[in-house]
Amino acid sequence: MKKTHLYDEHKSLNAKFTEFNGWEMPVQYTSVIDEHIAVRTNVGLFDTAHMGTFIIAGQNAEKFLNIVTLGNMSEFPDKKARYSMILNENGGIKDDIIVYRFGNEYMIVGNAGNLEKDFNWLVDHKTDKVEVKNISSDICLIAVQGAKAAGVLQKLSETDITNMKCYTASELKLKNMKANFCRISRTGYTGEDGFEIFISKEQIVQLWEKLISFSVKPCGLGCRDTLRLEACMPLHGHEIDENINPIEAGFQKIINWENDFIGKTRLLDIKDNPRRKSIVFECMSGIARNSNEIFVGSKKVGYVTSGSFSPTLKKAIGIALVDADAKLDELEVAIHNQRRKINVVPKPFYKRSK
Repeated sequence: MKKTHLYDEHKSLNAKFTEFNGWEMPVQYTSVIDEHIAVRTNVGLFDTAHMGTFIIAGQNAEKFLNIVTLGNMSEFPDKKARYSMILNENGGIKDDIIVYRFGNEYMIVGNAGNLEKDFNWLVDHKTDKVEVKNISSDICLIAVQGAKAAGVLQKLSETDITNMKCYTASELKLKNMKANFCRISRTGYTGEDGFEIFISKEQIVQLWEKLISFSVKPCGLGCRDTLRLEACMPLHGHEIDENINPIEAGFQKIINWENDFIGKTRLLDIKDNPRRKSIVFECMSGIARNSNEIFVGSKKVGYVTSGSFSPTLKKAIGIALVDADAKLDELEVAIHNQRRKINVVPKPFYKRSK
């Protein structure tokens, strides 16, 4: 399995590891609940260097992104971040991404398991006067997430990050540390305040050690999953994949219908009559898990895409994909061959106070 440049640091902290999309990654250090609560109440540190990072540049970069993503990259302000998706010709979601603009170039971050697939797709659809570069092996990405993230990071930074707005980005200058590549964004995958730092691989251990010295709690993939679930953020291979389109997944708002993006024709066919829809629910008893079937009476109407116990809410929660005409007040989930009542609730389960 692949290992990030922080693997030895994780070993020294007695992390427990798991396989994730071909990478050996820390799943937890102390416990999932302990690390989850640390992010919700204080600050946590995640190694996310397995993610894919690409640079898109050239005279026609903006036009290219309007074709290969479903968002509108025209008039995209400098130093901004935008959530978007890459679709296949049938409107299925190849990947969800964040696009950042830095002057005349754009930076795309995609999911670890889709790194090669995403890069090849972008290269295959590249137009004239567009450059696509994969910098994933040259840099590392870490996430500093939590209510007190800004205060901790400011101690290390000469750049004013405290006043950064959500979904903005900046070049980052760190105190007593020089890096060939160093950028920061106020984004994350936890539903909490936080930042993501992109830095040359040569400096990642030094930065990690400095953050640990400020009592930032190292966190694994286990709590990253429960945190994003509480915030109703999708996980590729669960809420989104190439057989699920953004309308079914509940992301109509990010679609820019004025652009002729790949997959648009198919989405127009189902725009007003989707076959399925994404819902979120609480379990009345038991804990629903990924792939558990959902019924109305004797009829199967869908399945759970993600389910877990919520450390914040202290109840079992989940996300599901169900038939568009399913009676939501009659849903039951099959857990260990027993039907359990579930209640559909509004998204998200958790929203941080500002």
